[in-house]
Amino acid sequence: MAHSQDIRDKVRQLYVEGMPLNGAAVTCGVNYDTARDWKAKAQAKGDDWDTARAAYRISTQGVDDLNKQLVEDFARQVITTTRELETAKIPAANKAQLLAQLADAYAKFSKAFARINPSFSGLSVALDTLKTLADHLKKHDAPALRALQPHLEEVGAILGKRYG
Repeated sequence: MAHSQDIRDKVRQLYVEGMPLNGAAVTCGVNYDTARDWKAKAQAKGDDWDTARAAYRISTQGVDDLNKQLVEDFARQVITTTRELETAKIPAANKAQLLAQLADAYAKFSKAFARINPSFSGLSVALDTLKTLADHLKKHDAPALRALQPHLEEVGAILGKRYG
């Protein structure tokens, strides 16, 4: 079924304004794969919807608010993943490895973000310290890493208040 240019434009608009692509597709009565295809074809022609989305966020929120939102979004994803790992039916060693990888990703995000936002560097150092601790425990005391896991969310909140 062919869709009008108005429908394509509406999907793009909703996505640029912050709606997930699958939500924009459903709202406009379009299959997700079709919307994804439109997005890819637009990018090939030089219309990067993700760049437009970032520009829209900056223009409506300002850079400081956008930076704060990026950090909050990433932290929320880390917290959600940590919670999911708590109930996951996987071997403890695998769970410890996944937690260490998650801590590594968070520390790398923090370091990269600190380069563009110096006020974030204190939090970056704190999170890098947590990563170092998690790596050490992974190598030398996996049960201790598993014992630390339930406390990570609370420690993250404390660090966020201290450095946020």
